[in-house]
Amino acid sequence: MRKSIITITALVLLSSCKQTENKSLADKTEVKKDSTKVQNSVQTASSDSDLLQLFTKRKNEVVLQLKSLPNKEAANALYEKYFEQNGNLLQQIAGKETGILEKFYNEDEADKKAVELLGENLSKHQLRYWEIGEGYVEIEPLPDFYYKIFKDYVTDDYKDYLQLKSEENKTLYSADAGLAISFKDLGDRIISWENFMAKYPNSKLNPSVKEEYKNYQMDYLIGQDNTPTRERATEESYIYPENIQEFNRFLKKHPKSATAPLVHLFMENFKNENIIDVLRAEQDKV
Repeated sequence: MRKSIITITALVLLSSCKQTENKSLADKTEVKKDSTKVQNSVQTASSDSDLLQLFTKRKNEVVLQLKSLPNKEAANALYEKYFEQNGNLLQQIAGKETGILEKFYNEDEADKKAVELLGENLSKHQLRYWEIGEGYVEIEPLPDFYYKIFKDYVTDDYKDYLQLKSEENKTLYSADAGLAISFKDLGDRIISWENFMAKYPNSKLNPSVKEEYKNYQMDYLIGQDNTPTRERATEESYIYPENIQEFNRFLKKHPKSATAPLVHLFMENFKNENIIDVLRAEQDKV
């Protein structure tokens, strides 16, 4: 009798494991099917117009799909997948439009007209030109594109994340090896992401958020090649007065910020040739 019970229990456990494996395999297969379907659609789009139509078609499909999802976590996952797929599709669109994008700054009337017409067509699909410096232009969704689609369906951390990104996407961050925003605005970005991570300490978004946040910190403290925070060309190195003023503003307004100790560290050790390594080591402690 005892032997029979053990045998039955083993069979039940085996069946349960098999069902779990089947479900996991089915989920992976569904994701793969969906990705393959999108890739096939891209491959069959023979013109730039077809690709733009596909972009809008995919957006409308996602909007409908969101309404039938069982929970907000599923909406989070859909956003992740959709964002990645859109990145691939936008590369295809830009590839089709390379000829026009390369003529974006030309003064020839025919080229200017072609750029204008494409811009009008892009706007119909909630897309825009995005000038990234050094003569390069990309095609990107409108700043609040993802926020408007997902804000009513995703969890609060994803909603706040998308709102923050939509605000940041309104302005070019960096171009031609220099910051395109002010150091004050960069300091404000740092505080916004510190508040986000404090509010949502367990968010799945935090690993990627923290990496960008650390990059913001380094740019705020050191600057970029064409927008440095210190003068190093002369024998007497010094921090530019406008950056000292900004650092003091930041410290006064946000004395408890996790970035405040880094500001102090930089101001006290900016002449150190290894200051970047020192700051990164300190970042890793947090």
